[in-house]
This record gives sequence, C-alpha cells and structure tokens, in this order.
Amino acid sequence: MKKNKSENIVSQINTNVFFKEFTFTKNEFIDETTNNELEFSDNVIWLDDIFFIYEIKERENNNAQGEVAWFKNKVLNKAVKQVKNTHKYFEKFSEIPIINERGHTKDISEANLSDIQNVIIYSTSTDFDEDYRFIKFYESQSIGLIHLFHSEDYYWVCKYLSTPAEVKEYFLFREELFTNHPKVLNRLPEQYVLGHFFETIDTSIINPRYVENLKNVDSDVGDYDMTHIIDNFNKKIKLISEKTEYYPIIAEIAKLNRAELIEFKKRFTRAIEMCQDEEVDLPYRMYLPRTNCAFVFIPIIQKYVENWKTALTNYTRAQKYDQRAEKCVGVAIFEALENNEKYFEMFWLFIDGEWKFNKEVEEILAKNPPFRDVKTKRLNNRYLK
Repeated sequence: MKKNKSENIVSQINTNVFFKEFTFTKNEFIDETTNNELEFSDNVIWLDDIFFIYEIKERENNNAQGEVAWFKNKVLNKAVKQVKNTHKYFEKFSEIPIINERGHTKDISEANLSDIQNVIIYSTSTDFDEDYRFIKFYESQSIGLIHLFHSEDYYWVCKYLSTPAEVKEYFLFREELFTNHPKVLNRLPEQYVLGHFFETIDTSIINPRYVENLKNVDSDVGDYDMTHIIDNFNKKIKLISEKTEYYPIIAEIAKLNRAELIEFKKRFTRAIEMCQDEEVDLPYRMYLPRTNCAFVFIPIIQKYVENWKTALTNYTRAQKYDQRAEKCVGVAIFEALENNEKYFEMFWLFIDGEWKFNKEVEEILAKNPPFRDVKTKRLNNRYLK
C-alpha cells in the first residue's frame, strides 16, 4: 500500500527517535480466513513496554477552506474507526506478522496491550482553525483516550524528546494533564504541554509561565547521543550470538532517558579510553532501578585480549548478581588492528532472568570484589539549561 507524504515523514521521524528495529511501516498482513489483505496500522512503535499505534491523515488540498469538515470526517471519524479496528485485530487474530524497518518480521500480537498509546497525526494548512488544532484527544468509551497531533506539533515533540523513554513519558504526562484539565488544555497549544513537561510532571495546576521553558531547553544532544552505536549494531559491532539477538541490548539502551544516557556514555567512553592503557582497569558499571537493568563496561588491554569472552561472561553475570537485577547488558571493548589501522572491537552480552540468592557467588564477590563501589546519584532536571 503506497504511503502518502505525511506517512513517510512520520515514519522518518519515528525511525530517528525509536530506531529501525522498533519501527514498523510495512504493516499489511493476510486474514487467513478470507485471504484478504488487511493493514494493521499506518505506523507502529514496539519496544518492550513501549507500544504506540499511529493513524496518519493528510489533506491533499492545502487551502484552509473546508478544513474543519475534513478534520471531523477524516480525523475524528475515519482515523478513530481505524484505531478501533486495530484493537479488534488483537481480539480476532492469534498472529499478526508485520515487518520492521530492518526487514525483520515480528508478531505484533505478542505486544503488551495494557499500556498501548493510540495516536492520530494529521496534516492541514498552516491556517487551520486553532479551536480544532488545539484539541488534544479523542475520548473513546471503548479504547480510552486517543492522542491527536497536528504533524508540525508531533515533529517538535520528537525534536525536543529524543529518546523513546522520553516520548512515552510525555504521552503519559499529556494524558494525565488532559484528564485533570480537559477544557483548559484544549484552549492551549502543544507548546504549553511541552513547556510544562520540561519543568515538572506535576499535573495538578496549569501555569501559563511554563510555555517560556521552550526558550531554555538544552538542545545539545552530544552528551547523550548514542545513535551511531545503535545504528551500527547490525553492521559492525560483534556479538556472542546471532545478529538479531542484539535487539534486547539496544532495547535496554533505547529505554534510557537523556540523563541516564549521559551516565551510560561516560562509562562507555571511559572503557574505550582505558582499554588502550597498559594497566588493567576495573570495569565501569551502572544500575537503573526504573528498568531493573544493570550495565557493565569492560576495558580489555592488549595483554589479555584473548580472554575477552571469559571476562565478558563473568563480569556481566557478577554485575547482574551484585545489583540483584533482572537484566544485565555487558560490553567488552579492546583495541584491534586491521590493514595497519587501529579500531575498537566490541562484544556484547545480554543476560535476563529472575535474581536468585547464590551462596557460592556471595562468597566469591565478598572475597574478591571485582568492582568499584556503586554510588547513588541524583539526576536533576534533564531538559532545562
């Protein structure tokens, strides 16, 4: 099914923010009972507990005349019905295979439906009536709130909120703010919601001053940008197992907000620096109670390069146990040489499973502590300068 211009733009935005592994735009599947082709949704984001479905509408005639009627018909009527139909597919079909932007087929019926975010994005002329453009939600008795975004507003949301975790947090905040102040919020632009979110997630009051926060947002992504690492997982970064098994690893990275990514990048960069040293350095690590996932970054100096696999396995298991975490991501980094050019080799490991007490491991960790002490760090407002 051919995509319109708005669908292609939204797909590009979603790919940049949510990554190709978790963005689905080829969502046609076959109803085996009728042999008919159905479309699950225009666009889908699925990353563990982050699950968004999108319907996208574009008005081809770009003049303001008749736009309110178009909005009511195409957005509040047709798009809403399509979102509802998507929910019905889950009830009707036991399997719904769709293809992500890496070309891998996933069964979307396995997604967790308890926290689904329904989103309609529409494009109109720049002169669209603000009384309608400021409408934030369609309230459905059967599936709950459906987010409504003008395409320009959605673009700015994803420009300011540059990680999947932040976009989900914003969607949930937006719902709660609307629930507490439905009439007031439908008279305010999306910029107000963003400005409020940047300062506080307290939804008890509406403060017009919050919109000024857009002038003070820290737009420097350099401290937490890890897209170059994630983009190259399926190309250059080597793993212990098969190619697609990197999905859980980048899922845990993608679920971090910018403050957490800053801490991640600090340790990742430090491990790269220290693997070039002549002396063995202890691994760097972090643990996030919010996602119940631990990370460990292991610099391997040249003298011990052949032992990278043992080091990666042991340190990752030890970090998971020591932090009592459900999940742990480990990476061993060392310097390599190819065609007389140096580069950094990286091997990753993901361990997942319920934490269980192990007396033997307790004794080993107590006798020969393999890590530095963990320090608790308070993360301040991550948006404003």
